[in-house]
Amino acid sequence: MSSKSKTNSEPATPDSAIPYKPSLPERGLITIFKGINTFIPWHKLPTYIGAFNLSAYRYELREHNLHDVYPSPSYQGTPGCPHMDAEFAHTRNSDGLFNDLSQPKMGCIGMRFGRNVPRSYTSKPSTEEMMSPSPRLVSEVLLKRDTFKPATILNLLAAAWIQFQVHDWFMHSNSATEKYEVPLPEGDGWETGKMEVEATQADEPLDEVDRKSPGYKNENTHWWDGSQIYGNSEARTKELRGKAEMGKLELDEEKFVTFLPRDENGIPRTGFYANWWLGLEMLHTLFVLEHNAICEELVKSYPDWSSEKVFDTARLVNCALMAKIHTVEWTPAILAHPALQVGMSANWWGILGEKLYKLLGRVAPGETISGIPGSGAEQHGAPFSLTEEFVSVYRLHTLIPDDIAFFEAKSGEHKKTYPINQVAFGNARNPLQEEKLGFQDIFYSFGINYPGAVTLNNTPDFLRDLRTPEGRHVDMGTIDILRDRERGVPRYNQFRKLFHMAPATSFLNLTGGNKEVADKLEKVYEEDIEKVDLLVGCLCEPLPKGFGFSDTAFRVFILMASRRLKSDRFIATDWNEATYSKVGMSWVQNNGMKDVLTRHFPVLGESLKASKNRESVET
Repeated sequence: MSSKSKTNSEPATPDSAIPYKPSLPERGLITIFKGINTFIPWHKLPTYIGAFNLSAYRYELREHNLHDVYPSPSYQGTPGCPHMDAEFAHTRNSDGLFNDLSQPKMGCIGMRFGRNVPRSYTSKPSTEEMMSPSPRLVSEVLLKRDTFKPATILNLLAAAWIQFQVHDWFMHSNSATEKYEVPLPEGDGWETGKMEVEATQADEPLDEVDRKSPGYKNENTHWWDGSQIYGNSEARTKELRGKAEMGKLELDEEKFVTFLPRDENGIPRTGFYANWWLGLEMLHTLFVLEHNAICEELVKSYPDWSSEKVFDTARLVNCALMAKIHTVEWTPAILAHPALQVGMSANWWGILGEKLYKLLGRVAPGETISGIPGSGAEQHGAPFSLTEEFVSVYRLHTLIPDDIAFFEAKSGEHKKTYPINQVAFGNARNPLQEEKLGFQDIFYSFGINYPGAVTLNNTPDFLRDLRTPEGRHVDMGTIDILRDRERGVPRYNQFRKLFHMAPATSFLNLTGGNKEVADKLEKVYEEDIEKVDLLVGCLCEPLPKGFGFSDTAFRVFILMASRRLKSDRFIATDWNEATYSKVGMSWVQNNGMKDVLTRHFPVLGESLKASKNRESVET
């Protein structure tokens, strides 16, 4: 990890406290593409020129769009404080501690979400401002699904995957005492006639800035560390390992089908189980199976290793494999643009590409030529954390369909179509138990169902009239709008300005000339373009060719997608056989999602060669 020291007697200054400045060539690239983009947007440039354009954006964003939310670097910890057991110098701590040894609390559980915009733009609005226009009105008029609009570039597995990953990354806490009453539009049919939403629990203010722009703690670790299956505390990780031998995680077997274990209340025993449904059941199970398969391979190759060493190494390998799948498979699927495909591959393999990397290894120390893994961790002027703006652009509830058709993988026979509420929460296993389907059939079925498109009027009624096992009755559309406002996320036009993009000049301009949508927006937002919420604007704007979500949301992604890799010691610095083992490094670099699926469910091999989403299925 990079750091600078003034004298031998003074402690090193972490690079998170040193303002980041792009190099002279990088500044030249920024200037050149600012000129080009005046006439041609990045996504209309030739592929490799477009990829360099994205690099220029990233340099600019690193300089201007990473902001600490603590008064001083000391809040990130100091070397030796908190105390670190020797084992965590070489493996992940479930609490997220000790990733950066100079700032051992950085990214750990309970640390605040950072910001991608200056805090002077993130002040918490008054209740009146938060409710203007009513979040429920926005949900009813602009988010409510009028007809299911499929995302035909994806399958439903991609939708389940992103929720699986999000559960590793972030979770806010709700206040136990403070609530907002959301104004209901005239004639609203909300059951009780009164809609209350818990406030987000703010962290204790540390200075005057915090009083105006509160900080919010993350209940998860900020690292890409598989906490959704391993837990985010060492105690929880120990529980999940149970009595399993040689580093494995516990699983149950019922009639030859392997399941996640349940507690006495029927709740899955896993790292993160909120908002449970079949999509999470299948992916949690798959990557617990993968962890255990890695353990078996490590034991075979290193028979003298302790169970603890096997577990620690298998966790590192499994986490890195998930990060790789997300980087080079999921992202290019939902953002299917040639320049982005080049860029995401380069994040992992460098611009020389996978084949040359595997032939030659790392040929340069930096991230550009040989990829981020092994390039050395850097923080670019701000301690690593996920950000409130990052949370905002991952509001992808429109991906959830109204129903899912289930098929037998071997024969392709349609078995039954379930409404989404019949595969959620306590009903998650219904297709497995009622239809006697196996996980191979579930994965096959998700592979040929479409998710919803990320667009206006496509949030399912299931999520807008959601009843949770703990007794909450909520409209997730209303909550999505309210949370961004409450947490000081700038509204759409201001957000674009802060991310170095031109604001919309009118409702018609925002919608790319769609007058029908523009008229709806104008009415809801009382003819004030500056009031349009970030989520709504992103759902309305025309998309670059091949994109599954907006270019505005993508600007956060350009910055944060590489940052999650570049900040992490176990990916950017300790990317070697000493940490992962020779077997572990080979496992990560030579496997992808198809390998994981066919390893555990071989029957999927043939269908994965040419699977297509269904166009229609008789129910």
